[in-house]
Amino acid sequence: MSNENDHSWLKQGSTSAADVAKNYDDWASTYNDDLVDWDYRSPAAAARLLQAMVSSDATILDAGCGTGLTGSALKAADFTGPIDGTDISQASLDEAGTHGVYRNLRQADMQKLPLDFADDVYDGLICIGVLTYVPDSGGVLREFARMVRPGGAVVISQRSDLFQERAFAKTIKGLTEAGIYAEATITEPQPYLPGNPDFGTEIEVLYVAMIVA
Repeated sequence: MSNENDHSWLKQGSTSAADVAKNYDDWASTYNDDLVDWDYRSPAAAARLLQAMVSSDATILDAGCGTGLTGSALKAADFTGPIDGTDISQASLDEAGTHGVYRNLRQADMQKLPLDFADDVYDGLICIGVLTYVPDSGGVLREFARMVRPGGAVVISQRSDLFQERAFAKTIKGLTEAGIYAEATITEPQPYLPGNPDFGTEIEVLYVAMIVA
């Protein structure tokens, strides 16, 4: 029997969709408490970035919403418009639905593109703590741009180790040069999970804030 308190897989960051779904299904009931214990700051940090880019009544997609921490951070940042959420883990979506934050929630695998969303339906999109598990960075970022209206904003996060390993800055540069995004700002590395012994100060997080062309 697996130990539900063993999160050693988290640092490895599997790109198997089935493994990711199972891991987060198993973790959903204690996820929020564990992340508080690890001093997880990304939802609030990302909400502040999006707050500077779109209006407070914006329609937002929380892509990879998990148990709803980022949606709750958006509400705490005084976003008043509708927020939709999508995630690969149904148990996480069930937990997210208990917080009264989301208009709609649906299960989706970001490795299977295109996603089942129409073009130009959101003013903003936020994707936090998710792209670890999605190896095709360029494909999913193009997909995000498709779903967000021109002039809208996309805010994402990526671990510092994978940012380098996957040449994330080069991907962002290519998307702006291709006219998918009009502009992009990459933050300096910031604390990610400082209370988690596997991450500590070794693995940080960077945020990318982009305007859709």
